[in-house]
Amino acid sequence: MSTSPLLTAFQEAHSTLVTRANNGQPVYLGLVFKSYYLTTNSQFALAYFFLIVLGIAERLFSFGIDCIHDKPGQPWRIFPRACLYYVVTMIRYVLMIAIMYVYIPMFLVICLGLALGQILVEIIRYILMMRRIKRAQKDASGSSDSLKNVLIDDAMRTLPRQTNHISESCC
Repeated sequence: MSTSPLLTAFQEAHSTLVTRANNGQPVYLGLVFKSYYLTTNSQFALAYFFLIVLGIAERLFSFGIDCIHDKPGQPWRIFPRACLYYVVTMIRYVLMIAIMYVYIPMFLVICLGLALGQILVEIIRYILMMRRIKRAQKDASGSSDSLKNVLIDDAMRTLPRQTNHISESCC
């Protein structure tokens, strides 16, 4: 069974990092407020898991910002959007600092976490869209034109705008 070149490159880079760590040169993982020296496979696995979770969280929080719509007469919505933006910005800086140490396996793991997070966002969007379609079908009187108009109106009102935080890059 042949493995992909990307997986082979990742395994070679990881084994190089572990060999280097076992020879007395631990790998330094600096985050914004805390830094770690990685020397064992379990420490690397924990760091990889943490970076994947951060990537997923960044995409989900960005989606959360876009789901809080601005509405006239409801200025209180500014505060939760600002709080979520603060959290997203902190996560992005943590990921940026981790990438700046130029360890290829960690770079690939961060990209994997962001990609998995985007897949979750797209699944959530799809589920929300299907719910809107079902609701529009129930509300429509059977006319395909009225169903189409209801779907377009509903999508324009309720779907998160593509130009906000979902389309922003992490780093």
